[in-house]
Amino acid sequence: SAEQQAGWLPRIAAGEAILTPAYLEPDNGTGPSGVQLAAVSDGDDVALTGVKRHVAFASSADRLIVSAREPAGVSLFLVDPAADGVTLTQQLAVASDTQYRIDLDGVRVPAADRIGAPGTGWSTWHTAMLDAVVLVAAQAIGAAEASHTLATEYAKVRHQFDKPLGAFQSIGHYLADGIAAIDGGRVLVQQAAWARDQGRDIATLAPMAKLFATRTCRDVAATTIQVHGGLGFTVECDAQLYFRRAKSWQLNW
Repeated sequence: SAEQQAGWLPRIAAGEAILTPAYLEPDNGTGPSGVQLAAVSDGDDVALTGVKRHVAFASSADRLIVSAREPAGVSLFLVDPAADGVTLTQQLAVASDTQYRIDLDGVRVPAADRIGAPGTGWSTWHTAMLDAVVLVAAQAIGAAEASHTLATEYAKVRHQFDKPLGAFQSIGHYLADGIAAIDGGRVLVQQAAWARDQGRDIATLAPMAKLFATRTCRDVAATTIQVHGGLGFTVECDAQLYFRRAKSWQLNW
């Protein structure tokens, strides 16, 4: 609604408010049929009951954007994570980022906090997610480039057999393959962003960009670990961080 936009968008843009999506459910997929959290109308309120998982930064959010099923279809609701009936449980993830399981037990939400009309949530969500997918792809390419730089710089200063690692052809091949994949991924991400800016349909292009970018990030990060040898597996070295984040981005949608 206009009121929701006026109340939240300026604060989000200014960095004064955090909204995070809560859409994944246990044992369900990422499509509209995977949304089974129940939304039952009760006077001027809606009662939400169900479970969401892998909700990023839920404890820091001002509102959760919760997908739920009404008789009309999937709807989206703004939910206060501190509301009665909301339970947050932190989950351990391979990327060591902050994710939560959220249990909602009859959480009452004003009907005015529904985003859009009843049953229109999935189309809104799908459009927003395509934009987010392009951003995740861009993030992955940036991380791949940073990881590649880490490997390149290490190959310059680490010596074996009186030569820097980068002087060995096999290491050079690793680094050359990495930069070629990064440049290709960057072009694909830029194409997706350009198409979105032109108002074109990116339902295919955005997932393609994410697939290639996150896979590239994973592969480049794995190479960075190999270049660092045993050091690459230690938490003191950032190589492992890029690899774990890349794997998380691959699995997220």
